[in-house]
Amino acid sequence: MEPWLYTSEAIPDGYGMGTFSIGHLLWLMLAAVLCLVLGRKYSRSNEGTRRRIRIILAVLLLADEALKYAVTIPTGQWIWEFLPLHLCSISVFIAFFHAVSGSVYLAEYLYAVSLPTALMALVFPDWMNLPLINIMCFHSFSIHILIALYPAMLLSGGFRPSFRRLIRLVPFIVLYGVAIYFVNNALGTNFFFMNGPAEGNPLTILERYIGGWYRIAFPIIAAIVWTIMYLPFSRPARS
Repeated sequence: MEPWLYTSEAIPDGYGMGTFSIGHLLWLMLAAVLCLVLGRKYSRSNEGTRRRIRIILAVLLLADEALKYAVTIPTGQWIWEFLPLHLCSISVFIAFFHAVSGSVYLAEYLYAVSLPTALMALVFPDWMNLPLINIMCFHSFSIHILIALYPAMLLSGGFRPSFRRLIRLVPFIVLYGVAIYFVNNALGTNFFFMNGPAEGNPLTILERYIGGWYRIAFPIIAAIVWTIMYLPFSRPARS
């Protein structure tokens, strides 16, 4: 099989471009440029145009997710890990339902969960054993960029995150995490990185020192990240 068709799970050693390589940095620069351009376009558009932009972005996300199956199934590389149960894969469908419904709670989820997880994946990707010219490398970067773009775009359009809405979402996030724990046990998967952090993820540092207890850091990390993300919106908006 040609290197451009391999997944990160199946590719032989020696092809990867490496974290913070030129290729990786170019993708990050592209993400920043797209965020600025799309945010500017969205903020200056009327509601009708904004809705079309949201739908276009949501359809692109679904198409990007479908690309994963179009590559892995015909080439015999599909594994349980490719089910759309990772936080970022779930965000694809949350973004689609938001584009259709405009639900403020879905927007809150996209800001609180999808944005930080997508950014973390882009900065510390676990697919850097792939070459730059590779379909799954393109998929992995592009889908995480689109996931990060969606809530960033909503912010540029005036969406104001609410800590009260976040608190109401937390029980559902926790319940989903519990369900994923049992899915991982049944399928031998690692959704939410419950069975070990991905290569290059900062959680590997914690695992090195405290082993499987690194999982207790999840709620602590979430609390720290959400505090940072919601502090700018803690003051009442000016009338």
